[in-house]
Amino acid sequence: MPADVRLTRLTPIVLALSLAACAGVKPAPSAPVTAEAPQPAAPETQTNAAERQLQQAMQAAQLRGGNLTRARTLLEALVASTSDEARAVQPYAKSLLEQVTERQRLDAANVKLTQQLERSSQQLKDSQARADELQRKLDALADIERSLPPARIPSRGVPR
Repeated sequence: MPADVRLTRLTPIVLALSLAACAGVKPAPSAPVTAEAPQPAAPETQTNAAERQLQQAMQAAQLRGGNLTRARTLLEALVASTSDEARAVQPYAKSLLEQVTERQRLDAANVKLTQQLERSSQQLKDSQARADELQRKLDALADIERSLPPARIPSRGVPR
């Protein structure tokens, strides 16, 4: 085999082995490791006051057992706040406030429509009762009419 052919076949193998060797090499430490080296920052588990207020508003806005009035009060205070913490969550607070306001409007409309439905239902029952009473009266009149003797037809003859 010519040397050029062997070289082309061995090149990918040599390249793969070189990359594998480089992957196993650890970089030299840039600073001496001491026992008092600062630990990497842990993810922030504590939330600031504005985030807690937003979380409380979200809990108060739950569908089941929520208190929309409390949620709205918390969110309005958060939107009106000028602190840096509040500004960070204000887009979320505004969006949630819009949803809470809409739910309150829909709840009020639902109550109003339910009351109208109850009134209409009662009116329908009253109308049905009146219609039944009138039908009974008509039936009674028809029974009386049937019980009367047949009417005499006067003759058109000469009066006496």
